[in-house]
Amino acid sequence: MSVNATREDTDVSRRLLKLALDGEIKDCRRCEGMNKDRVTASAPGYGSLRSPVALVGQSLCQKCMESQVPFTGGSGELIDKSIEQAGRDKEDVFISNAVHCHPPKNRPSHEHEIVNCSPFLHRELEIVRPRLVITLGRDAERVLGFFYPRARTSKSRLVIPRGRLPRGAPYIFHAKHPSWIQRQHDERLEADYVSGLAAAIRWSFGQAKEEPDG
Repeated sequence: MSVNATREDTDVSRRLLKLALDGEIKDCRRCEGMNKDRVTASAPGYGSLRSPVALVGQSLCQKCMESQVPFTGGSGELIDKSIEQAGRDKEDVFISNAVHCHPPKNRPSHEHEIVNCSPFLHRELEIVRPRLVITLGRDAERVLGFFYPRARTSKSRLVIPRGRLPRGAPYIFHAKHPSWIQRQHDERLEADYVSGLAAAIRWSFGQAKEEPDG
């Protein structure tokens, strides 16, 4: 069987797994008051299932609930700028959240909501298998630390890893949530944040070229 045929089979398998998982997320009723249409509705992870990078935020915002795309508008503008500066389109990367639903009035997620939703995120990452995961905020940082306790990490600014990464674990870059960056009202901080995320995204795609997967 050719490499291309094997890759096509893998892509089909990933799409089927993701479609089934998306349905489970849509039908989930594990948390009281959550996943109600147009009020606290959920959205699954968005983007390429072959992306070498996954960005993981806290929970779904109201605009994201309507668009079904994580990081739509608001603080997502910094994410969009970072992806654009990296020379990519939003659909080239994979984006999800620690909590797939929209908490009422954008309140912080409750502990049980993070715990209940974490298996969905873990399964998404197992489907995509990114080389790099960028966490955006404390909830995402804690969840990824639980998923991959042996993973190598860097914080605030990507440090290029040397040597081989632990088997079965992505490299993890812990970044501030873009909403925190925006609340500082500091244009220089925003520019540094965008350029830092863009550099991390570019690095992941460079790694993908060097280590093509079948």
